[in-house]
Amino acid sequence: MEVIGLLAPIAFVFALAALAQIGALKKEVVGLKKEIEFLKNGREN
Repeated sequence: MEVIGLLAPIAFVFALAALAQIGALKKEVVGLKKEIEFLKNGREN
């Protein structure tokens, strides 16, 4: 049980890092969606 208590701060740091990565990926996806829309609209005109 003590081991779990010692690993909790490490798990918390990894969770924060994962959340930061998710935020970065979300920004990337939004940028790619905008680029796709721009390319689709450019070819239609």
